[in-house]
Amino acid sequence: MSEIKFDSDRAQKYDRKIRISIPGYEGLHNMAYALLGLNLGRQADILVVGSGTGMEIVNLSQLYPEWQFTGVEPSPDMMAVANQKLAENKLGDRVKLHLGVTDELPESKLYDAATLMLVMHFLPDDGSKLALLQSIAKRLKPGATFIIADLHGDKKSRQFQHFSSAWKLYEFNSGVASKQEIEENFNLRMNAVHYVVESRIIELLQTVGFNEIERFYNAYLFGGWVAKFHGNC
Repeated sequence: MSEIKFDSDRAQKYDRKIRISIPGYEGLHNMAYALLGLNLGRQADILVVGSGTGMEIVNLSQLYPEWQFTGVEPSPDMMAVANQKLAENKLGDRVKLHLGVTDELPESKLYDAATLMLVMHFLPDDGSKLALLQSIAKRLKPGATFIIADLHGDKKSRQFQHFSSAWKLYEFNSGVASKQEIEENFNLRMNAVHYVVESRIIELLQTVGFNEIERFYNAYLFGGWVAKFHGNC
């Protein structure tokens, strides 16, 4: 299974390219921001897992000026871009970034909400997906809101093949690359992603104590869900 490397070159281009690659990318995030705002108070402490270039944190900080954030990101190059953005937006007093993984955060600190946007699909369903969700759940207050977005589907199904073809044509119609380049990039993404069907994502969420799970976003092979944490994982 190939692995997508979030190196310096990819980190610098990430925010521009991801908007082209994922149908409705900005809509997905704006919908997630609204769900968080609906469920949380004027003041809140948010855990952003896979905080990447910091785009999500910057946008949320502008919408909700009294919220505090902790971002977790394993890529030093993505973190470098995030630190630059936080400095430009003068967010040093509201944001803490952790270079590493969620398990390294203290369990004594509990959050009002967490997001996991386009991260879990990079982990195999051999206990790794479950372990990531458990590490997040252990750091949430009872009743906390959780938002997850992920690639999903059955690679052997007709729907998967249909949506895959539509996704490639969507990118081609956007004029960003040739058909050959799109095919090569698509194959890389396919080999780097560990797909599970939606029912498995819901099962994993329920296993660690999430319920009230609702899908709020769907675009080809991408899905977004909102849930509440009510259990002890």
